[in-house]
Amino acid sequence: ISALQKGYNQMLCRTLSERNSEITSLKNEGETLKRDNSVTAGMVTSLQKDILARNEQVQQLKEEVDQLKRQNKEKEFQLEALNARLEQFRSQVIKATYGQAKPCQDKAITDQQLIEKITQVTEDNINFQQKKWSLQKESHSKQEETAKNMEKLKAALDSCQACMKMSCCSSDLKREVDLLQHLQMSPPVLGLQKVTLDILSHSLSWLEETEQLLRDLGIQLSGSDKGSWDFSFLTLVA
Repeated sequence: ISALQKGYNQMLCRTLSERNSEITSLKNEGETLKRDNSVTAGMVTSLQKDILARNEQVQQLKEEVDQLKRQNKEKEFQLEALNARLEQFRSQVIKATYGQAKPCQDKAITDQQLIEKITQVTEDNINFQQKKWSLQKESHSKQEETAKNMEKLKAALDSCQACMKMSCCSSDLKREVDLLQHLQMSPPVLGLQKVTLDILSHSLSWLEETEQLLRDLGIQLSGSDKGSWDFSFLTLVA
């Protein structure tokens, strides 16, 4: 009995020791699981926060993408409107450059062709303006020359008229006619000079014939008689 009790006690001790070891092991495992659970819970919380932040970021990015799409759509509409205006402007430029008819009705005009045509039109306009300015300058110069010639012609006619009123002898008139004939004139005053010379030449011939007739009749003109001829036509010519 003593041996049995002793063996039983030893068995109980071993069992108790094993139970204690098992309990200690379970306690340690429980503590480890608690720590792991705490760490896992922290990780889950952190991941949940990250997921929430990512969701918010994704939502924000979606809103930004939608806004960019709307802006791009508006830009496309603006670009289409701008292209339409540019095309209308281009058509107006082509019409103004080429006129009503295009050079090739079955082919579109390229930008290079349009640029070359605009350059040509610009150069032609510059040349036209230069030619116009040159003609205006030439015309102004001719007007000044004509005015000077008219002054010289008027002065010569005034001298002829004064000579006729003062003496009116053929030699004096011939001298004035010679002076008028040798004046350098240019059109249109040149034509007026010729007409005036024709009139004065006829008057000079008539005066010379009249003086010769009077001399043939033995009549000598006095100084007062020489101024009695009527040459009022010179006033009209002048």
